[in-house]
Amino acid sequence: MSKPVIGFIGLGLMGGNMVENLQKRGFEVIVMDLNKDA
Repeated sequence: MSKPVIGFIGLGLMGGNMVENLQKRGFEVIVMDLNKDA
């Protein structure tokens, strides 16, 4: 069974860590944040 693609809007401190953990576990993650440094 394939893993779903997960999207995040607005990363912030908590979202950035969540995305990193999902990527480590093999998920494809698409992100969007208005702040380029996020």
